[in-house]
Amino acid sequence: MSDHPAVSDPALQEAHGVADALFAEHASVFGSELPVYRGHVHRVIGTVGLQVPVPPDRARALGVAAFFHDAGIWFDGTWDYLPPSSRRAVAALTGDDATHAGLVAAMVDEHHRIRRARHGDPLVEAFRRADLADISRGLLGAPGVPRPAFRDLVGRYPDRGFRPMLARAFGRGLREAPWRPAPMVRL
Repeated sequence: MSDHPAVSDPALQEAHGVADALFAEHASVFGSELPVYRGHVHRVIGTVGLQVPVPPDRARALGVAAFFHDAGIWFDGTWDYLPPSSRRAVAALTGDDATHAGLVAAMVDEHHRIRRARHGDPLVEAFRRADLADISRGLLGAPGVPRPAFRDLVGRYPDRGFRPMLARAFGRGLREAPWRPAPMVRL
């Protein structure tokens, strides 16, 4: 693997560490899917860092948002997971990090927007594009992210069946609300 800034940057290392601490705390919620979701979370964090600089004072906010962005699927057992994921992410902020509640909520709430993020902080749009890049296995790349750098992230944080897991969750979502098969997608 290369020693790309997205791997060696202290703010990104902190964001990865925050996500890992949350995974350790909540491992039982994810069961056998923990390594699958963990890889996705870390690839999203890394892809954000490949697009924009992460200010050190927002590293923890990025780690919390990344951990919780899809977590409502497991915590709340729902395919309509954005509202509970956002609430959990904001509730997990403590101390000075609570000042970033709006940013964290926007990263979670806007990460499935079809259009550009509405929130003005560049981390929100970078987060949206990072998630899209990972879901599409890099086919819909993130601006300014070279394919080799994205492949390095996938090598560092392997896929381990992410897309089949999404397909299973989508199937559960269809059973949950067949009239609304993709409630997380926003315009």
